Amino acid sequence: MADPIVRKLPPMTALEFAIASTFRHFFFGLWLAVLWVILLLPFMAAVYFTAFRSGMPDFKALPPAALAAFAALGVAALLASFSIMVNWHRRILLNEKPRRLGWVRLNGVVWKYFFGFLLIVIILGVFAGVIFGLMTYGVPALEPHLNTMAKPVSTVVAVLLGLSGLFTWYRLSTWLPALATGDKDYSLGKAWRTTRKNRIRFLSFTFWLLFSLAITGAVGAGAFFAQKALANGYATAGAYALIGILGWLALFLFATVATSHYAHFTGKSEPTE
Repeated sequence: MADPIVRKLPPMTALEFAIASTFRHFFFGLWLAVLWVILLLPFMAAVYFTAFRSGMPDFKALPPAALAAFAALGVAALLASFSIMVNWHRRILLNEKPRRLGWVRLNGVVWKYFFGFLLIVIILGVFAGVIFGLMTYGVPALEPHLNTMAKPVSTVVAVLLGLSGLFTWYRLSTWLPALATGDKDYSLGKAWRTTRKNRIRFLSFTFWLLFSLAITGAVGAGAFFAQKALANGYATAGAYALIGILGWLALFLFATVATSHYAHFTGKSEPTE
């Protein structure tokens, strides 16, 4: 099999695509979340009545019923997140509007997405385990040989491993939108091959992503301190509403990163009209 074409990620263009998609489909994402919150209300009620009805509980000694309620809510929220992600990918890439129960889908596509995500997490877990082992056991093992340089050397190696893990996430996560949209041609192996030789571009994308989030955080912090200074109820409500919207946009921007990278690496950077 011939190797796929190696594409170069345009960092700023990919970020602009992600930001524009997040704003363009803001109300779509909001509606998805509202529907799932409604479905999760029974689980939230169970947590309230088993753990919070008499006040703040002791989380170190929760009764079995409360533990079961928390576990059920956690599992349900996790499935909701994957369902939302699948619909989000499909909206951006296919301009698809779900019909009827498709808004809260839990079909085979969602399960494929879940197991694909789990596989990538396991792979990244190897990087995390190596870094943990290096910092926990590597430093004492190197100290007899490197003396005071043992910790700095181990830190440098850990940072390099962390960057390698970040690049691995970027590359493999482009497979997830393919799973969501049913693109069988874009396998995990193809995702790995197509995205190679983009380390510097991934670093550049990360820098601009963090820069954009820093601006968002600064706006939110400015709104918070402004309402503190004004001491006005309307200003406080407006500030917290703005902070909530900014947090929401930041969350969905993160969710759109893999979508944007997939779109650019496959040449599908323009959504279907």
